[in-house]
Amino acid sequence: MNRKLNYRNFYTCKLNVCLTCSILAVLFFLGCSLKERGNGGKTADITLSEKEFQTVPATGKPWVYYWWLKGNVTKELITSDLEEMHKKGIGGFLLFDSRGYWDSYDGRTGHIPVPLNIKHEFMSPGWREMVKHTMHEANRLGLKMSMNIANTGGSLRGPWDMKEDGPKQLIWTASSTSGPSKVSVKLEKPSDKKYFQDVALLAVRVKSRDNSSDKSKAVNLNGEWETVSAPEAGSTISGEIVDLKDKITDGKLQWDAPEGEWRILRFGYHVIGEEGGVDILNAEAVTRYFHLMGSEILKDAGPLAGLTLTHFYNVSWEGGQPDWSVNFENDFKKYRGYDIRPYMPILAGVSGADRSVNERFLHDYLRTVSECFIHNCYETIGSLCHASGMQWHSENGGPWPRTAPMFEEADQLTFWGKNDMPQGEFWCSGLNDLGTKSNMRYAAMAGHVYGHPLIAVEAFTHMGRHWTKYPAYLKPFADLCLIDGANFFIWHTFTASPPEVGKPGYEYFAGTHINTNVTWWNEAGSFIDYLGRCQLMLRKGKFVADVCCYVNDKNYVMWGRGEKWNQNSTLAPPKGFAYDLLSSDALTGRLSVKNGRLVLPDGMSYKMLVVDLDEAAIPVEVLKKITELVKEGATIVLGQTKPVRATGIINYPESDKDINNLTSELWTEGNGQMQFRTLGKGKIYSGGTMPEILKANNILPDFEGPFEYIHRSGSNADIYFVSGKGNAECTFRVENKKPEIWNPVTGQTSEAICYQSTSDGRTSVRLDLPENGSAFVIFREKAGKNHFTTVSGQVNPELTSKAGNSSKFIFWNSGDYSFTALNGKIYKVQVMVQPAFEIQGAWKLAFAPATGEKDWEATFEELTPWNEHPNPQIKYFSGTATYSRSFILTAEQAKLPVRLQLGEVHDISRVWVNGKDLGTLWTEPWTVNLAGSLKEGVNELKIEVTNCWANRLIGDAGLPENQWTTKTNVRRVPDRSEYAQGHQAFSATDELMPSGLLGPVSIGFGLEHIIVSNP
Repeated sequence: MNRKLNYRNFYTCKLNVCLTCSILAVLFFLGCSLKERGNGGKTADITLSEKEFQTVPATGKPWVYYWWLKGNVTKELITSDLEEMHKKGIGGFLLFDSRGYWDSYDGRTGHIPVPLNIKHEFMSPGWREMVKHTMHEANRLGLKMSMNIANTGGSLRGPWDMKEDGPKQLIWTASSTSGPSKVSVKLEKPSDKKYFQDVALLAVRVKSRDNSSDKSKAVNLNGEWETVSAPEAGSTISGEIVDLKDKITDGKLQWDAPEGEWRILRFGYHVIGEEGGVDILNAEAVTRYFHLMGSEILKDAGPLAGLTLTHFYNVSWEGGQPDWSVNFENDFKKYRGYDIRPYMPILAGVSGADRSVNERFLHDYLRTVSECFIHNCYETIGSLCHASGMQWHSENGGPWPRTAPMFEEADQLTFWGKNDMPQGEFWCSGLNDLGTKSNMRYAAMAGHVYGHPLIAVEAFTHMGRHWTKYPAYLKPFADLCLIDGANFFIWHTFTASPPEVGKPGYEYFAGTHINTNVTWWNEAGSFIDYLGRCQLMLRKGKFVADVCCYVNDKNYVMWGRGEKWNQNSTLAPPKGFAYDLLSSDALTGRLSVKNGRLVLPDGMSYKMLVVDLDEAAIPVEVLKKITELVKEGATIVLGQTKPVRATGIINYPESDKDINNLTSELWTEGNGQMQFRTLGKGKIYSGGTMPEILKANNILPDFEGPFEYIHRSGSNADIYFVSGKGNAECTFRVENKKPEIWNPVTGQTSEAICYQSTSDGRTSVRLDLPENGSAFVIFREKAGKNHFTTVSGQVNPELTSKAGNSSKFIFWNSGDYSFTALNGKIYKVQVMVQPAFEIQGAWKLAFAPATGEKDWEATFEELTPWNEHPNPQIKYFSGTATYSRSFILTAEQAKLPVRLQLGEVHDISRVWVNGKDLGTLWTEPWTVNLAGSLKEGVNELKIEVTNCWANRLIGDAGLPENQWTTKTNVRRVPDRSEYAQGHQAFSATDELMPSGLLGPVSIGFGLEHIIVSNP
């Protein structure tokens, strides 16, 4: 291993969240009871409410990041923003006022500046007054809130000088000498190293004279300072090590060097990074940092702490790499069990006689850095929050980039586990990001394994084109995130843009904007309701996974959905089976066996443990625990990689013998075939594939079908959420229960039109999902005798009601339908519906620009995309246009089931018929039922359609600046090549976004029919 372990700063273009809440407030906030959370591996009841599904309670509503720009807020703006959030169904927010990003358009990064002067300096009296007002207004409106306890994203930093409490870096300098000789040297403090302190002075006997060793030269221990380095091939080999601490008097080394060649190493530390940062490896420093902000905010909150202000937050760590602290030596001995000093020469590139010790010690050293971060920062802040009735969370499981060498041994799952609410993120820059730039699956694993029922997500973040995203575009990203386990959306981001800067306003450089300046803000509520319904349902019960898996003691993923449980998998989880990864901490400290199942204290349980290692080193205590589990009755599946050595130095080389003994007890020589044997009360499988092993244990797929899925379960009900497109038979691993279909887009619920038991004890249900569709399939009541098992026909009919053996359907398509009942009887229905008709001809349009300019009207002879219109005023239009015209129905038609189909819409719409508001249409199938709205004769139709800001910004880019109607910090340029940050700017040469109502708009008729099935 040849590498330089040096300090760097890592600032990425993400942002992050932090929440806080009192324990009592959180139970209310979760919308779940202690009973529902379960314990001891038992599964608790699930409470399901159609009323709550239709109208999501406050506890189930999604949140937003509420982003202040350099303190540029007023009480009036705050009140207005929070009232708008409340009206649109937002349940709370994460307050963030980040400083320290670039303030010029220099093209260095993807960041865009905020050219505003600071109005309220962070933590100033004026700023704190704004925060107090925010808390009181949130309380008035019933909103909950969280606060980032830093003035930046990516680290813990504030507008203060932490001095000696700043982050620390270990440095060293060296000099050589030949003995016997008298060494006398003054140890001076380097003037360019802030808050420098000596750590250790060690003399190392080396085998040969160093090139720099010269008896005629005085020993110099005040020379060039180096950062921590791993020994390279051919590096100096150490022998005897002498601690010279008792040879120092009044800052001067006086030492009689014995015979031989010696290398004298002087270690010290200094404070690094920006002055507002804190030493995250030191609990006392972190505590003092917390009191500078957190305690002061709690004073301002008064009785609202834990009630309205429920969480504190900090982001994933994207800052520097501290590698030492005042108490590091003591912490090292506490976590590793031995003194660090005899091994410190390895950190200066001096190898031990046994070179394998180098790697083992570096593992221990880096592991201690990680554990100091976990315990002295994460756990310390968590304890301080809990002491004040608050909770705490952060994002992405500790350090974000593993390119930072000091964090190579950080275990992401363990970091997440120390949060009260693990939080991940997903990006939506483009459709190519779908499912690729997300770590939610892993955040959810941490929640499952560590017993945290809420799993948050920084949702819809990106650094692509601003104001180009809209609900229909965002839905598939949200659905995959829900499938991966998120149940608490925090939309990134709602910016507090001062009204005087105009529209679309000033924005933070990242995220999908969701504030009152967004063109489609007035229609945002329907999508927000959708998110609320979904996350509310996915907080119920427990996640269902057949398998838990251990791969190593430093789980990490930057992006991914867990198709494999590690990059070197020799086994692979088949479709239809979910799993959770385990950290060493969770496996050794939380996992046990009960009735043959692997159980966790909070109610999660698994049928088997897979041990599929991605390297041959493993902690001894982990392998011992795995052996204990199988002897106590667990089923263990072993991958091909056998452990051959222990991690770390403690008890080495005996520890390697322990590993080999345990390995020989678990692993056998393979023959390429699946092998099975018992050990104690348990079973061990090896050599086979996961499908073979699951089949051998009679474990059927939990779900089969062409859709993505997630399954949560309680003792009385099962909840499946599925997403995708198509009409298909799907099989659920639930026996003898009636499936219900709950539509999260509309809030409607109904029994499945047909279902049947399979020969293997599962249930088959036919599902019909539109493009980017989704549905909940609920099993809670015992299956009855009066239902249909199959339905054949051109398109599934709509089941509108069911009472006993009477089923009422609406058929929207003509044709022959066949219904097979449970008793085998077949009911045939021949349907002839009135043909649909397209609304053709001219439409009157009233354009209302989002910039607030004067409205105007136009007539379209046919439906035409605005962006293709010859009139520049329409071509570059951004805002809302109302389409108006009438259509005629006969008396007979007006009494039929009727629905309106809009066809293609860009980007969101609202429909009125005869003055009646029929709500927002924001996703496929772009259809609304017109029941109760129609009359014989002339019917008046109005369709509001809203597009995004992009086209107006592109249009302005081609105009002189004094003709721009938009005002924003997001750049507009004539030619994209003129600006290095092209993806953050709009240019006149950009392709316009499709906009408007493209249709075809049609009126469709249905036919109601009741089928009475006889037992």
